[in-house]
Amino acid sequence: MSSLGGDWVASLEQRWGSKLLRRRESAPSEPEFLVRAGDVVGCLEDLKTLPGGGFDHLSDLTAYDESSVAGRFHVVYELTSMSRKQRARVVAVVQSLDAPELPSVCALWPGANWLEREVYDMYGIRFVGHPGLRRILLPSNFEGHPLRKDFIVDYRQTFIPREAESIGFDPFGNTIVPDRGEDA
Repeated sequence: MSSLGGDWVASLEQRWGSKLLRRRESAPSEPEFLVRAGDVVGCLEDLKTLPGGGFDHLSDLTAYDESSVAGRFHVVYELTSMSRKQRARVVAVVQSLDAPELPSVCALWPGANWLEREVYDMYGIRFVGHPGLRRILLPSNFEGHPLRKDFIVDYRQTFIPREAESIGFDPFGNTIVPDRGEDA
């Protein structure tokens, strides 16, 4: 058995070959696999249906931004196998800077619905095939994605709420600032 979880890791590496860009141990006995965005669903399906007990639970789905380079966005899938009592991680590299997207995994794990919406809201990564991709934390007319490294922290926007008056919204301090118009 390998220190990275056993025979299933070697089997996965053999099946996926060069499609696995990297394998490492992210924590003791917790393998992490780096794949391209186009390969992520196939890799996750294989892990979910492993003989002897697959990774049947999507514990978390998040992302991070490595700056303004190709492969800047990484989407992280935290998996748990209840029968194996083991965790694994799959990280998908998203190449596009302008329109980052990945296939949705809601068909594999329905709980991915809100997790994908959160990543979309904060990073602007679209999940193709998602049943209702829209903002979940910020107003629908918010411009930008606040967890991107190029987002301007002091950026303020004016929103027209359902009521008749305009207000300014500070996404980081939750400070409501009255809109004083262009004369101020």
